[in-house]
Amino acid sequence: MKQVLIAFGVAAILASCSKEDKKKEDEKENHCPEIAASAVPQTVKDSFSLRYPSMTVNTWFQKDSIGFCAYFIQPVNQKKLAEFSTTGNFLSEEIDIDHDGNFEDSTGHSNPKVPEVCECEIPE
Repeated sequence: MKQVLIAFGVAAILASCSKEDKKKEDEKENHCPEIAASAVPQTVKDSFSLRYPSMTVNTWFQKDSIGFCAYFIQPVNQKKLAEFSTTGNFLSEEIDIDHDGNFEDSTGHSNPKVPEVCECEIPE
């Protein structure tokens, strides 16, 4: 009887892992590509500098044809993503509120994901 229970437990664990792997395969992530600072238009870099005067961008991302995202860390290790249009207009700011790479926008709400637009993500 004990062996049957162990076999059942192992089967349940394997089935659970299989479902989790399938879920991950189904979630197609569309991450924006990292780009060199030299590829970012000067108007976008200037807009970032005006909005965040003492900050340095760790990573720039190209957000399809919409614009650019700047990943940076403010004092006290607060990670942020700031999004700018291709002409340098500030669009939004997202803050890593729980320090696990999940961001909320500056209004405190998660933005709905638009499948055809890439998502800016913190590099690991």
